[in-house]
Amino acid sequence: MSKYIIGIDGGGTKTLGVLFDIDGHELKRVEFGFSNFSIDEDIAKANVEKTIEALEKDLEKNRELFIQMGIAGYSKIKKSTQFVKSLEKKFNAFVDLDSDAIIALYSVKQNKNVNVIMVIGGTGSVLMVSDGDQASMVGGFGHLLGDEGSAYHLAITALKKIIEEKESNQEMSELSKLILKEIEALDYLDIKNFVYNNNKSDIARLAKFIAQCALNNDLDAISLLKQEGRYLARQTLNAYKLANKKEKVVIALRGGFLLNAPFVKETLIEELKISLKDFELDIHPIEPVIGAYYLGFLKLSKRCQ
Repeated sequence: MSKYIIGIDGGGTKTLGVLFDIDGHELKRVEFGFSNFSIDEDIAKANVEKTIEALEKDLEKNRELFIQMGIAGYSKIKKSTQFVKSLEKKFNAFVDLDSDAIIALYSVKQNKNVNVIMVIGGTGSVLMVSDGDQASMVGGFGHLLGDEGSAYHLAITALKKIIEEKESNQEMSELSKLILKEIEALDYLDIKNFVYNNNKSDIARLAKFIAQCALNNDLDAISLLKQEGRYLARQTLNAYKLANKKEKVVIALRGGFLLNAPFVKETLIEELKISLKDFELDIHPIEPVIGAYYLGFLKLSKRCQ
């Protein structure tokens, strides 16, 4: 009997599905609309089903199929067990549902006997940690409770600094003046309107402006960016301490802010080298859907034991 694995990476803009043979060779891939359950659960479910249908329709009837999904907002789905069972029945397959972050973690870990700490610094921040076959999360509490080491946190920190300068009667820094001009604020009090009338992503875009100021050798901007790198280093070290097996650790850096903003990645790496003697650095992202294959293969292997 032929065995196949379907990996699904679902996010806020698209659902990517790939059909693999049991050895991990890609046979077919398709894309449909978003499948983030936080946006619209019914449409997300429909796009997941369309993805599976398109991938499995030409497979022989006498086959074994495992479907591993990694979907953004998966914790928001109502009656997730019922949804999984409905897919198993419809497609005569084993089905499992995890977060998109979990399959991204396995795109690094794959089938290697290593522990992985995946540091994600984008609009927000979160760390995913593998310890043997177990996976856990550090951070990821969102912008109200954390998000240190992210574009959003950098922007908010810079805005708070402006408020502090004004309300403690300090001379306003050149960076603060530039930021107020960038957000078209006539007065520092307009910061309130900017923050409360824009969403998280819009506020986070201010990080690109601060990064450009740093590249122009603004020392305050450089200091703010380095601080975000130190925040991520601290969380990475906390994640390392949580792992039981520390023989070999791969630290994977992911996220546009962490990888592309100046001084953040470099500061993080410098801090890690001070505290950790032996680790392997991974700064070359692989498609998370590849991680869905490896996670699916692991679960399928356990079923066969």
